[in-house]
Amino acid sequence: MAVNENMARLESNGVSVWLDSLSRDLMGSGKLQSLIDEEGVCGVTTNPSIFYKAIHGSSLYDEEIKAAGSSASAVLYSLMIKDVRSACDIFRPTAEKSGWVNGRVSLEVDPNISNDAEAMIDAAQKVWEKIERKNAMVKIPATPAGFEATRFCIGHGISVNMTLLFSLPHYQAAANAFLDGAMDALHGDVDLRPLGGVASLFISRIDTKVDSMLDKIGTPEALALKGKAAVANASLAYGMFEKIFSSDPRWIELERAGVHPQRLLWASTSVKNPAYPDCKYVDSLVAPKTVNTMPLATLEAEADHGKGLPSDFDFDESRRVIESLAALGIDIEKVSEDLQKNGIAQFVDSWNSLVGEIEKKM
Repeated sequence: MAVNENMARLESNGVSVWLDSLSRDLMGSGKLQSLIDEEGVCGVTTNPSIFYKAIHGSSLYDEEIKAAGSSASAVLYSLMIKDVRSACDIFRPTAEKSGWVNGRVSLEVDPNISNDAEAMIDAAQKVWEKIERKNAMVKIPATPAGFEATRFCIGHGISVNMTLLFSLPHYQAAANAFLDGAMDALHGDVDLRPLGGVASLFISRIDTKVDSMLDKIGTPEALALKGKAAVANASLAYGMFEKIFSSDPRWIELERAGVHPQRLLWASTSVKNPAYPDCKYVDSLVAPKTVNTMPLATLEAEADHGKGLPSDFDFDESRRVIESLAALGIDIEKVSEDLQKNGIAQFVDSWNSLVGEIEKKM
């Protein structure tokens, strides 16, 4: 069966479409396979909120939970690992066909340890060993501890999805962690062929926050900037990606050795403001060697009426947007730090709610 025309256009313009959702029902019903076959989906991302919806909203996990004899936290990891293993197997043909660029399935470590590098390294190693799938990825947050953990993991052959990036400094640090880790892997005993990395830059949350600040200012100059911050920020990150993964001496050596670049992944691409087009954060960010992970509703909207045409990033205009925001007292880096803290807190709440949900079912 041919892939949907709009989704095929995205792929031809360098965008890998991943699904920001996973559940046993999605896999068992054949829905995930149909999304691969018909919509060109070539990877999956998960987070604690996604697993909460899956486990809370389904009875498919109940018997396994009741039969488990360990702690609720251990049971949670076991359930997530089982789902990720199954998804990795579904995506194995995609992974092999793409040379291990795509077909990736991401699993997040406990967000309660987001500021503890040693704990994240330990959790990542244990999860990686239990998943036993080359096309898996461990999600690690873009905190100072997360950068340290990412370098270690990449250096030891564990593929990493760095998550909760919001700012350009976050992205620069994520790229450095990947490159330093990959250099460690290059000089160690690591199979470089399946080693992978993505840096997940969150998009719509930036506009949601900045737009609310612009509304409070309320001047014509402020209101004219609504809906522009997120794409401007993302385009500047892409400019950094192009420079780093073409001229950085570490990358030049790694590329010769056959290492895949750490791609930018656009996350949080569903539109929160109904006044904006529902495909805004897909069609505005079409660029080579990127990933766009979409919730099902956004994916279906793009398949139905998305454009998928190459984005003509105007880096000078993007800088003007960020400078204009600064002139109004909106510091995009401060906004980004606040959003990351809130993002970690949301994932912690979802994780702890998941543990509580499992305790009830045990």
